[in-house]
Amino acid sequence: MVTSRTAQRGGPAGPAVPRRSATEPPPWGGRLAVQGLVALGLTVLAVAIRDPRYLLTRSFWLDEGWVVDSVRAPLHQLELLTSSTPIGWTLLLRLVPPVGGPERYRLLPLAFAALTALAAWRLGRMLGPDRWSWLFGLCCGVAGAASAAVLNHTWLKQYTAEAFVAVALALLLARVERSWSWRSLAAYAGAGIAGFLVSNTAPLVSAAGLGGLWLVTLAARRWSRLPALAATTAVLGLADAVLYQALADNGGTLALRRYWRLRYLSLDDGIGNAAHLIWQRLAAELGSLGWGPWWLAVALIGVGLVTLWRAGLPALALAVPAVGAELVVLGFAGRYPFLERRTAIFYAALLTVTAAAGLATLARLGLSRRAGAPVAVAGLVLVGVLLVPGWARAGRGDIPGQDVKAQVADVLARSRPGDPVLVTFGATFSFAYYWPDRPTFVPTTVNTAVSFMPTFPGRPELVLVHQPGGTRALVEGLDRGLRLGQGRVWVVTGSPAELAALRRRADGVRFVARPGRATVAVAAGAGRYHRGAGADGGGRER
Repeated sequence: MVTSRTAQRGGPAGPAVPRRSATEPPPWGGRLAVQGLVALGLTVLAVAIRDPRYLLTRSFWLDEGWVVDSVRAPLHQLELLTSSTPIGWTLLLRLVPPVGGPERYRLLPLAFAALTALAAWRLGRMLGPDRWSWLFGLCCGVAGAASAAVLNHTWLKQYTAEAFVAVALALLLARVERSWSWRSLAAYAGAGIAGFLVSNTAPLVSAAGLGGLWLVTLAARRWSRLPALAATTAVLGLADAVLYQALADNGGTLALRRYWRLRYLSLDDGIGNAAHLIWQRLAAELGSLGWGPWWLAVALIGVGLVTLWRAGLPALALAVPAVGAELVVLGFAGRYPFLERRTAIFYAALLTVTAAAGLATLARLGLSRRAGAPVAVAGLVLVGVLLVPGWARAGRGDIPGQDVKAQVADVLARSRPGDPVLVTFGATFSFAYYWPDRPTFVPTTVNTAVSFMPTFPGRPELVLVHQPGGTRALVEGLDRGLRLGQGRVWVVTGSPAELAALRRRADGVRFVARPGRATVAVAAGAGRYHRGAGADGGGRER
């Protein structure tokens, strides 16, 4: 009889069967299965922590209405309706399958949130030694999925796409450093160009990455790499310039430029005040990352940058702070808001993943020593206890504005044919999406943040207020609606402030409002309501 021990040594039973070392990585099939499970887990985390049930049922608000209206417009009007998001984002909305409710278009930012987590995970796996790559990947992946700064704005805007493009470019830059070739450089340049179609900040990240590559290449005197690097820089720079001139260099509307003016940097009040403002916004940004106070975030980011450098990724380690320097320069040039909460989400994602790499390094140092392992485990548990609740709260983001969808449904259910409907400015764009009749979009005639406005030709009973701010346009619209309805009009509002303004200014009008329903405005003495000649345009009963 041949025993198992004989078989292991070889002999009559055949060749020896080597034992697999305890430190030997599992077979390829097993590794692939584990990676698939991790990727699935991170995807579920990135989506679930954002409360998809809420996102996929909550009515679109004003800023989202600017975006979602594009799906109701013909394709030739794409340029007109692409005002507050990149044109690639507007195109991607049309690829969302017609499955689910009217808010299904928020599946797009949810998808980019999941992709951000996966890109961060792949980047993290490149940072640690082989036996610890799982730890680095997990820390970076979880941080990418649950970055507090990104969680706050999972709206129908390109914010999660900008976070993904930033992390993806960091990943591709790391691959260039690990495996220098024309192919890896082409992938980096191609991602930078394609990323610009969905992310306004893609050129900032790609330029910082190229700057890091130039510095490292010149410092190491790797002259043979200069032709490929020069060609990549030229192609990427030219493509970004063409896209910027063709698609992005419209300067925005006058209202938008005025809005962002206060978010720029200036030397008008002296260098000291400018430096204080930079530090103030930087501390606020670091404190919003979800890693605790700003000084703790700085410590983790510092360790993360050292981790990148020691992992053989010096260009990436240089690129992360270089993006911050770019933001300072552009802030003083009046070309990009400096660390404004929404427009800096892409940088918050980069800093969050860098801090996660620093945390993984500290955990590895503790776990690799028998005496320090319990302390490291306790530290990770403590970090989870401190951070996870905050991330979960951030994921339950409160989308502003009134429930325009419910108000539209109420009007459709209870109104009579021909009843006039007054739509305030804050609800106009969302109303154009939810109202069953297809709107006609025309260039705006007033100073707003976008270059178009919805209209309903042939439907004079639909009174849309296109003038933002102030109450004159609101009361004039109310007057028109009351005349059409012989003293009675439905009112659809986008914010409580608009209804409050109408209540204050429209004398002699009673407003019947119920939660989740449209408001009914009734003039005292139906048919006898006329707008007074006061300077505020307020209504008067006569």
